[in-house]
Amino acid sequence: MHEALFYQLCDFGLARRLKDIEKTNPGDVPQPMRGTPCYMAPELFREAGVHSYASDFWALGCVLYECYTGRPPFVGREFTQLVKSIILDPTPPLSDNSSRSFQNLIDCLLMKDPAERLQWSELCDHNFWKTSIPMISLPPQPAFDNMIELSATPYLAERNGDKPSRQLTPPKHREYSGLRRKDENSTKPSMTPVKNVQSVKKNCGKPKAEGFKGVNILRMSRIAKLNLQRERDKENYRRPPTETTENETEVNIDNNDMELDFGENPEADAPDDTYGSDNPGSAGNEKPQSTDANEENCMANQVDMLTDEGSVKPDIMVKTEQNSCSDNLDVEATPPSSTRKAQRAKVTPCPGTGSEPSNIFEAFWHPTDLAVKPVMPSRKADKAVDMVPTLPFEALTASDYIKLPLEQMNAFNSQILQSLSGTYQVSEKQNTIRYLEMLSMNSDAANKITNGPIMLLLIKMLRLSKTSVLRVQIASLMGLLIRYSTALDVELASSGIFNALSDGLRDKHDKLRRFCMATLGELLFYISTQSDQDTKEINTQEYPLKDNRSATSWQVPSAVIALVSSILRKGEDDLAQLYALRTVDNICSQGTEWTSRFASQDAIGHLCYIYKATGKQESTRLIAGSCLARLSRFSPSCIHLILEKISFKDIACTLIKGNTREQQISLNILNSALVNSHTVTSMNRYILSLSDDKQLVPGLISLIEQGTDVLRGKTLLFVALLCKNSRRWLPHFFCNAKLISAVDRLGKEKEGFIHQCTEAFVQLVASLVPGILDTVSSDIQQVMVGKRHGPVTALAGRAHPKSTIHLFPVILHLLGSASFKHRVVTGHVLLQLANLIKILEAPFQARDDFQMTLLRVLEAATEEPSVILNEHTVFMSRIIPSLSVLYKGNKDGDARFLCLKILADVMIVIFSDSSLTSDEQTITDLKSISQRHFLPLYPSFAEDEDPIPIYAQKLLVMLMEHGCVKVSDILHKATVSQCFEFLLGDLSNANVSNVKLCFALVSAPEMDTYILSQLQVVRRIGNLLEFVAAKDMDDFLEPTLELCRAFIIRGTGSNRSVALSKNPALLLDSAFSMSIAVDQQTCVMDICDFGGNMGIFLELVGNSDPQISDLASDCVVLLLKAAPREATVGLLTSLPKLSTVMDLLKHDSHRCLIRLLYGLAFSCRQYLAQGMILSISVPALMRVEALVSVFKGSNDSLLADAASYLSAELQRLPRCG
Repeated sequence: MHEALFYQLCDFGLARRLKDIEKTNPGDVPQPMRGTPCYMAPELFREAGVHSYASDFWALGCVLYECYTGRPPFVGREFTQLVKSIILDPTPPLSDNSSRSFQNLIDCLLMKDPAERLQWSELCDHNFWKTSIPMISLPPQPAFDNMIELSATPYLAERNGDKPSRQLTPPKHREYSGLRRKDENSTKPSMTPVKNVQSVKKNCGKPKAEGFKGVNILRMSRIAKLNLQRERDKENYRRPPTETTENETEVNIDNNDMELDFGENPEADAPDDTYGSDNPGSAGNEKPQSTDANEENCMANQVDMLTDEGSVKPDIMVKTEQNSCSDNLDVEATPPSSTRKAQRAKVTPCPGTGSEPSNIFEAFWHPTDLAVKPVMPSRKADKAVDMVPTLPFEALTASDYIKLPLEQMNAFNSQILQSLSGTYQVSEKQNTIRYLEMLSMNSDAANKITNGPIMLLLIKMLRLSKTSVLRVQIASLMGLLIRYSTALDVELASSGIFNALSDGLRDKHDKLRRFCMATLGELLFYISTQSDQDTKEINTQEYPLKDNRSATSWQVPSAVIALVSSILRKGEDDLAQLYALRTVDNICSQGTEWTSRFASQDAIGHLCYIYKATGKQESTRLIAGSCLARLSRFSPSCIHLILEKISFKDIACTLIKGNTREQQISLNILNSALVNSHTVTSMNRYILSLSDDKQLVPGLISLIEQGTDVLRGKTLLFVALLCKNSRRWLPHFFCNAKLISAVDRLGKEKEGFIHQCTEAFVQLVASLVPGILDTVSSDIQQVMVGKRHGPVTALAGRAHPKSTIHLFPVILHLLGSASFKHRVVTGHVLLQLANLIKILEAPFQARDDFQMTLLRVLEAATEEPSVILNEHTVFMSRIIPSLSVLYKGNKDGDARFLCLKILADVMIVIFSDSSLTSDEQTITDLKSISQRHFLPLYPSFAEDEDPIPIYAQKLLVMLMEHGCVKVSDILHKATVSQCFEFLLGDLSNANVSNVKLCFALVSAPEMDTYILSQLQVVRRIGNLLEFVAAKDMDDFLEPTLELCRAFIIRGTGSNRSVALSKNPALLLDSAFSMSIAVDQQTCVMDICDFGGNMGIFLELVGNSDPQISDLASDCVVLLLKAAPREATVGLLTSLPKLSTVMDLLKHDSHRCLIRLLYGLAFSCRQYLAQGMILSISVPALMRVEALVSVFKGSNDSLLADAASYLSAELQRLPRCG
């Protein structure tokens, strides 16, 4: 998506042109060459399947499905499993909250049968788009129509039982009877729009095996596996094979975007790097004095052909490289050098899949950074060339040759030697050389020839022959032999091979110089792989020795290295220069010892020139860049030489404008430079030069979001290293929500290169936080003493570039990230934050802005309970005291709220941990904090703006529950009044803490009843009870009933209330009533107002919650004693409710039922004694009498006694019609 929120289509790398599809015969259509299986249509897996608009629409459906659900509709860990799912499984349903139009669009796009899939006109007019999409006419696609016609019935017709009914409004005619109309996607749009499409539930029947007609899954899997192996072999030249028991035909789908090659390309079975007519083997009839008339064209073609090999997609390289620890196929087409024998392998775990890197420098290197490729071009795959030439001896195949006994082999070699050294014609010698080239393709044969007398003769002939064409072929043959051999004898070191090849490099014949360079490159690379010291210098994939021979005899003269470097000069032959580049690139993958030999100023200058040269082939430029990257890795001292030739800014610009391989090279150079910044004196100036590039930051973030895994990981570390070397970049990256969210997504990766880089990135960035806090603290202190003008000035311009106060918001953004939160807040960082908040106690310029950021940082830190529990002493001894000071006199309401919120959050977490609350010292500290820092501020909290009072009340209740605050500590008339003020406002704003706090006050023995009487809040409490019951606020019911009960107990006395609750029969005890009458003089004066709430008390007695029912019935009994007249009136006028509740309780709680029976008996007695005149419902009274008669026969003696008492009292009541 563009920054202006425009969608952009990109990446047509796998697209095919219609004209290319139409080139093939209708009955012989090839399979797709490459594809991403998770998004491939079912028909593309058939042998006759072709790319079409229908397959594009399937891919569109997959993408839309993934946009909605987060994953493609069909996924699988193995290729065969995935293909079966695509062909047979119905589309997984979307969630219920998806729109019907979207469901219909997905269903119609993901039809198994391409002939029945949504068409272009229908797609444009589909009602999901709300408005019709302007439609252009599409060209016809005869190949697709032919594919449909070749089948008598659609190959997946049996699956159409799963398809939705795409009924149109009005119905659109579909001319389909096994064949699609040829012009449906190419003609003008239909006049009938696809509107009001109804989605129909799909029939998820059992899949049928017929869906596999025309699909050979195992064959496709085998081809894809083979192609993956070939790609890996090209990247793993001269690396040791790995043993595996993996299924040789199965391809593991590492990720949903994995790209596979399904093409059976016969040319791919030939050795790599085919170089056309430049191969000397094709010049069999060339006379010694002749020249190649097409040499220039051949050379250009060779360079062009390197492009494919030199620009392998990094994501493919990542996949193949990451599997290189376990994947290996025994394929004949694999070059012999990829299956070495008798090697002294010292294999380390594949980087990117193992343990964490020990430092940042190790983290950003990926195995593809050290990928090596053959220097010597392979023989041309041409049947005419591969024919055995006419020879003066009987030719043997390579397999027969290596089986010869020693004596016969010596005799056969003598014949070859005689044909090369005798008086034979040049053409006959060329035939022998071509024959030896054929033998060299077999690694065992190459070993025997290279380490025998034939190679020694070839060296002599190369040095002494006067025939240029013959020397070219000899140099080529030597290169092929060294390339495909697996072991070189020590005797070869003293054969004069270096002198011969060096002389050839100095020759004026371009072809000779090219092949001498290629041969020398193969030889030097072989020698470099023999060094034991490399294993000490390199922590990535190692290159083992080929055998057990010592490498000490291979001494490469410095003159040879200088000669190779000289080929890199401006004006040299392009192909010779290309081979020299490959040589340097391969050798520089071998560690410090060898890299240092090419780290000269001249060599680096030549490499930089080639890398920057616009006239060079891109593949050549990129190899030069790879050389520079490897030099910077293993020879950090040459980094400053590279940056003198290629500016730091220019390298960084390629991250935005370059291709993926160029980006990877640039990231390697940049990261190496930043890691070794101490060796580059002008690094600060280089980094400063990037500040003018406005596209750098968004470009890097885009790479992190959308790049390949390799680029994302390396870009992450580049950002971290850039910020480490210059903190001014921190706000640009880490105050950007897109980067933070991208890092959090990448942080979910549990293994692989991305995980390795993300871990190192987070670790490095988190390590910057203590330094930032130290300098921020120092800057604030300087501002306070007047040495600086304050952070505002620093933010406004560059007057004070050294100020880092403006970096402080970075920490806040880091704490908002799931990846950083656990890494940033350490004990040391928390102490630094405590020091900063201590500094805030004194005023200074721009303190208000800084204090809000600091408080938000503390708030974010306390969101993680482990931080508080691990560092609770820092919070209690340093941070909380400073918060209370910061609250006092602070004019910023948000700041005051954060002070209290952080205090509350810390206390809540501490009290929730049993190990801390059981510690006496911790409790003592908490009590001290409560008395010194909380209670003195509570009146201010209570009068502050919302939501401060709410937080204060919650905290107060918690402190009282844990004994840190006593009721006596807040028994001031003003404080008590504030606690009940919530009853005066909108009850919907009340919270449980309000009620609990009031309950704690009312139930405290120290509370003066007179103060409660003066509040006159009983009626409002009753209203609250009515409100919470009507709104089904279950969490309020119990504390509100407890508050009501506490008020009522104030009139009956706590001891007598307990007795009455246990034995409600005491209501009818005259002596007990007289003892309560004395306490009624000190009860809450307006307690009688609860009589108007008797109805809700009775309703709650019937509550399904036993605790609620018990509290409500207790309130009924106690209220009848505390306010007899008012409670009696309320009870008798609510007789219908009472009868209903009694009926509910007859099978449940006898305790509550007994209380109601005695309560009603007491009310009947009061009614008669007080001479009340009330309208009592006779039907309700009759229902009560009927229930009482039933209760009298109960087996529960207490219930039967209560019913007998009530029955007698009911008989005394007058009946008034």
